[in-house]
Amino acid sequence: MSDVDYYAILGVGPEAERDEIQDAYQREFLRVEPGRARVLMEACAVLLDPAARAAYDARAVGSALIEETVTAILQTHLPRAEARRFIRAQRQLIAATRPDAQTPSS
Repeated sequence: MSDVDYYAILGVGPEAERDEIQDAYQREFLRVEPGRARVLMEACAVLLDPAARAAYDARAVGSALIEETVTAILQTHLPRAEARRFIRAQRQLIAATRPDAQTPSS
C-alpha cells in the first residue's frame, strides 16, 4: 500500500461506517477524473474490508503520528527544506523495508 490517505480521497473520517463509505464512494465516483478512479476503487475496497482497514489504520495512524513528531522536532532544529528532505528519505527507507514492498506489484 502506498502513503495515500484513503479517508481523504473518499471525504470521510476514520469513524465512518460502511454505509457512509459506500455513499461517499458513489458520490466521488461521479466526480472523479478517469485517471484517479483506480485510487478511488482501492480506497473503497480497503475501507470496506475490516481486516484490510485495520491494517491500513495501524500503518496510517502510526506513520502520521511519527511524521508529526519528527516534523515538529526538525522544524525546531533544521531549516524547512532540510526537514522535508530528511522526511522523504525516511519514508523511502520505511517503504523499502515493508514486507508488502518486497513483493512484485501486478
